[in-house]
Amino acid sequence: MMQTLFAGRAGDFLRDAAFGADPCIFVHVPKTAGTSLRAELAAILPPDINIHVDYTDTSRSFHDRIDDAVARFLDQAGPRGIRFASGHIVGRHVTRIAQQLPRARFITMLRDPVARVVSDYRHQRSPRHPGHEDFRARVPDLGAYLDLRWEMDKAALHLLPEDVLATRDAAACIDHAMRRYAFVGIQEMYDLSFRTLTALAGRQQAPRLRANVNTDADDVAEIDAAMAARIRAQNPLDCALYTHFAEALRRAEPALRAALA
Repeated sequence: MMQTLFAGRAGDFLRDAAFGADPCIFVHVPKTAGTSLRAELAAILPPDINIHVDYTDTSRSFHDRIDDAVARFLDQAGPRGIRFASGHIVGRHVTRIAQQLPRARFITMLRDPVARVVSDYRHQRSPRHPGHEDFRARVPDLGAYLDLRWEMDKAALHLLPEDVLATRDAAACIDHAMRRYAFVGIQEMYDLSFRTLTALAGRQQAPRLRANVNTDADDVAEIDAAMAARIRAQNPLDCALYTHFAEALRRAEPALRAALA
C-alpha cells in the first residue's frame, strides 16, 4: 500500500489503506513519539488494548513475558473485537499476529537513528524507567551503551522477523517493511504522519498530546561527529530503513497534503 503513496497516488493510498473493523497494530519502536501517538489513536479506534509487560517483574525473562502478553492479546482480540493494539513488540510477534489475524493492519513510526539512540539511552537512565538504577550501574556512559548488542538496530528488531534480520541485507529489510506495514510514519514529520494515520482511522486531526518525553534534552547537538558516525555505523539497518521511508515520505508530501486537505 505504501508503494501507492510513494508513487504519488495519495488519494488511492488513503482509500485503500483505511482502517476497517480488523485490528490496527501499532508496532511501537521506543523513543519515536509512540506514547503520544498511541493515546490519540486509541481514542479514535476503541476498543483498544496495550500489549505490555510488568518491567518490575524479574522472575522471568523479558522475552517470555512479552511473548505471554502477545498471546493474551491474541486470545482477546477476536472475542472483544479489538480495533487498536500497541506495544513494544518485535518482529516475531508481528509475524505471529499476522498469521492469526491476516487482515490486521500494521503501522509504526521511525526516527533519525542518532536521535533515537541518544533518547533511548537517556530514557533508560532516567527515574521514569523502572530499571534505571541497575541500568546506570551496568552502563556508565553512551559509549558503553552503544556496545550492547541487543540495543543495535533496535528499530529493525521491532519491525522485522528474525530470518529477514539475519540476512543483514538492507534492501531485503526495506522490501519486507514495504510489504508488511500499511504506513510508516517519521517522527521528524510528525504532523504529517499523525494526520495521515488519523485520516486512515477515519477522523483526521492535528496532534494534541506529547507524552513520555525525556526531561533532559534530546538535543543531539552535544553528540560530536565521531559519536554520531559510530551510532550510524553500529545501526546500519535502522539507518537504511529510516533513510528510505523518510526520503520517500518527503517526496510524497505535496500530494499527501493535497489529498488530506
